[in-house]
Order: sequence, then structure tokens, then C-alpha cells
Amino acid sequence: MRHIAIDARILNTSTGTYAERLLHYLQQIDKTTKYTVLVRAKDKDFWKPTASNFSVKVAEFDNYSLAEQIGFKIFLDQLSPDLVHFMMPQQPIFYKGAHVTTFHDLTLLRTYNSDKKHYYELIIPTKTG
Repeated sequence: MRHIAIDARILNTSTGTYAERLLHYLQQIDKTTKYTVLVRAKDKDFWKPTASNFSVKVAEFDNYSLAEQIGFKIFLDQLSPDLVHFMMPQQPIFYKGAHVTTFHDLTLLRTYNSDKKHYYELIIPTKTG
């Protein structure tokens, strides 16, 4: 059975509506793939799976932190999914497993003096100028 981890640490936010809707419909159409939905500790009871092939696991790693870069990478390596869907660009930049990333907004790539601009540039190589 394939195993997909979904990084839904943004689940209980305004952007989390995307995550909630995706999970809602995935449960309706895919009954064979194993899904592990990764959430923050505060959200472990916020979303409950309705399909038996979905489970929730706490991934308590702050965005853009050293813990995210090291601890979350180790967490994912130990989870060993076939694919990780990062629902935001906040992710371990050295994670080498198969993954896809959803970018909801790319304005940080063009924002001058943004603290996060350089992080985005590591995730999405771009040509500027």
C-alpha cells in the first residue's frame, strides 16, 4: 500500500481551508492509499478522519525554525512515506524524499527585504532581474 504524508500543520488557519477541503475530498475518492495527516499539537482534535486509511499524527515543529529544518526532516525520514505533500513552502529544505509543495502566494519572491524571501528562493529556484 502506498503511503502519503500530508503536512497539514496549517490546518486551523485561513489557508487551512485548502487543506481541509483537500482532505475531505481525498477521503471520498481514495480508499486504498494510506494517508498520514501531520498537524500541530493544538489541532490534533480539530480534524478527524472519516476514512479508515487516514490517520492523524502530531508534528510540532515551528515554521522557519531550526527544529523544522532538523527535527521535522528526521521525523519525515522515520515516517518514511512514499510521498510528502507540503501544503506550504515551510519545510525542511534538505528533505530528499519524494514530495510536492503547494505555493498559495509567490509575492515573497519579489518583496524587497523580506526575511522569508531567501528561504523561498531556496525552495523555488528563480531567475530575477
